[in-house]
Parts: sequence; structure tokens; C-alpha cells
Amino acid sequence: GPDGRSGQSGHQLARGISAFQRNTAPLVRGELARLAREGQRPSQLFLTCADSRLVTSMITSSGPGDLFVVRNVGNLVPKPGEESGDDSVAAAIEYAVDVLHVRSITVCGHSGCGAMQALLNAEPGAAQTPLKRWLRHGVPSLERMAAKNRPWARLAGRAPADAVEQLCLTNVVQQLEHLRAHESVARALREGALELHGMYFHVGEAQAYLLVERDDGELFDHVGATEDLRHPA
Repeated sequence: GPDGRSGQSGHQLARGISAFQRNTAPLVRGELARLAREGQRPSQLFLTCADSRLVTSMITSSGPGDLFVVRNVGNLVPKPGEESGDDSVAAAIEYAVDVLHVRSITVCGHSGCGAMQALLNAEPGAAQTPLKRWLRHGVPSLERMAAKNRPWARLAGRAPADAVEQLCLTNVVQQLEHLRAHESVARALREGALELHGMYFHVGEAQAYLLVERDDGELFDHVGATEDLRHPA
């Protein structure tokens, strides 16, 4: 490009690929060859934000074939039947549950989410760009947070840092509700073939929290270094 940035990013990409071919490919070639022969059999669907700071394989210690991953701005799950103009999330859910037969689905939000910040700062009547149209699927999370008749989702050990973090937590809970409304998910839940999980990752703390539904509301409990926790939501 005229400013040189396109060339720099291209060189960075090529360097990364070269490092993979040199250092990592020899270690994973056998496993990838097996997966190519046998096909994928992931046990989990992991639905999270497109934010570059979330490295799903790193925070879940997973490898090739372990996770079927869906990423979008704001880790949103459009409610079924809505004319969203984008069926990709619903298609991925249907494929994961009905074809791949995953045993669990996790919705993972994170700290400092730009989508949640945009929802909080949205101005009524503003021009409808593709991003703004997509973010309407997060409006129910705003409404849930504003409701007076239900307790807020919260973190174990401390209060949410600000309204953005509160919305990030609330959004995970709300998107799980949208997920349950999808026909394939509802059926698998009835049959006991599927679990749903909520997760929050605090980027600055490198700390994961898992959702626990309690009588007094939704609690995101931190996962310690020696713990193996399962918290179906």
C-alpha cells in the first residue's frame, strides 16, 4: 500500500506461516493426517468473540480437532426465526449439534469487549451500518441488565469493574438463553445429550470464570490452576 502497512502485514503473515512450517508442522503432521483421514469429531462447540486477544486454543488448552469454534463480534447468538441477514451462527449451531453431535456448547465473553461498549454508547436513530445492524442481537442483553426484577450476573469475589463488564457478563447469560431457543439445542437438552456452559475471560488478569446458576442469580466463579470444574448453565 502507499503507506507501506500492507507490505508489512504481508511480511508478518509470511513469517508466521514460515515459522509454523518450520517449527510446528513437523509436530502436528501426524495428528492432522489422522484427522484428515477420519474427519473431525469435536466434543465441544465454543462460541466466542472475534476479539484478537482471545486465543481459544490457548485458554482451553485444546488442539486440532477438539473445538468447533464460532467467532463473531460480541459472541452473539441471534434468536431463531429472526431475519438477521446472516444465518451463519444458526447454521454452525445446527451442524455442531445435529451432525457433529457435540456434547457441550460454551458461550464465552470477555473483558473490555468493544461490542458491549458500542451497545452502551449507541445513539438512537444513528445510521444503520452492518455493524450496528448486527449489534441489535445484543439489545436483549441491555434490556436484561436494565430490568429491575432480576439480580445482576456477577463475579465471585468482586463486583464488576464498570457497566461494560456488567454488560459483558449479562450478555453471556442472555446469549445462552437465545441458544436454548434453537430447535436442535432444545431437542438435545431434552434428550440429555448436551450441556451448555457460560464463560467469561478477563484478558488483563488472564483469568477464566465459569457460570454457575444459583437461586440468588448467576455467578461467574473463577477457575483455579488446579481445578477441574464443570458448571452446566
